[in-house]
Amino acid sequence: MLTVSAIIPHAGGIEILSECLNSLRSVEGIDLEIVVVDNGSGENSEDWGITSFPKVQVLRYECKLGFASACNRGVEASHGEFSFLFNNDAVAESGAIRILAEALARDPRIGAVQPKILSYFDRSRFDYSSACGGLIDSFGVPFARGRIFDFTEVDSGQYDEPTEIFWGAGAALMIRRSLYLEAGGLEEPFFAHMEEIDLMWRFHLMGKSVVVLPEAVVLHRGAATIKTGSFQKLYLNHRNSLAMLIRNYSLTLLLKYFPVRLAMDAIWALFCLIRLDFVKFLAVSRAGIWIWISLPYLITGRRRVQRLRRVNDNQIKSLMYNGSIAFQYYGRGIRRAKELETS
Repeated sequence: MLTVSAIIPHAGGIEILSECLNSLRSVEGIDLEIVVVDNGSGENSEDWGITSFPKVQVLRYECKLGFASACNRGVEASHGEFSFLFNNDAVAESGAIRILAEALARDPRIGAVQPKILSYFDRSRFDYSSACGGLIDSFGVPFARGRIFDFTEVDSGQYDEPTEIFWGAGAALMIRRSLYLEAGGLEEPFFAHMEEIDLMWRFHLMGKSVVVLPEAVVLHRGAATIKTGSFQKLYLNHRNSLAMLIRNYSLTLLLKYFPVRLAMDAIWALFCLIRLDFVKFLAVSRAGIWIWISLPYLITGRRRVQRLRRVNDNQIKSLMYNGSIAFQYYGRGIRRAKELETS
């Protein structure tokens, strides 16, 4: 029987965690372990309703570790062959975990697999996270099949074919535990946001693929911990995106794309300042400053990541959108990933 460990970081909210856990009760054909990482919630775990589950671990931390550290602690303490990173504000539909685990068991070339992720509040529409498969452009800006920036598509089956993708969201992502540990896990200084994309990039460097299986479905509330539009969320997204480029690109492509990305961020910051949007201006500006003062950390991390490399960037670039998704979205009005195929 396939063994899966569901790793659930929990920073608070008994009601949402209870619904998340209840969605795991109907898992069949899988030996399921549940590891709840109490990420500084301040709650009593006896109130979570987990006593009726046969295999449950609770790892309690008094302070907030961040999503990356919480997942790492959970995976390290788990025993399943496959680790299912699962947000506490997500709900798995029947059969989803089995479908994902069987896909990993069938094909050793696959390092990670994500389900279709729909909005909990509007099940006809894709969720913001990685929707039906995460993508990325040459400048490190992520988007997804079903979501570009803040525009989410209605799910009409347009992305229902299983396919290779660049990344899957940590909201619902199944990974080979051995590969997770070999790659070094999620980058803890990232704290939250982009850490799963950084990890998937390492998987690609190691010659493994990432796949979406739309037959498996998960519903996600989204932004239950770090609110959309908050300074922290904007700052972490910009900062970690820049760090990810430095860590993962070959030197040749880093020199080609990174200066352009910095210029794009500078233009965006100036635009926000003109519009008197000081939250976005400060978030983007602080991210740029952090990059320069953190160069020793970034260079050390880059060396560690590049030692994992088994394939060249030409192979990895084939999985990226060769251009700027920001230009397509803001300049040409493209809102759907399928439109990029013909643009």
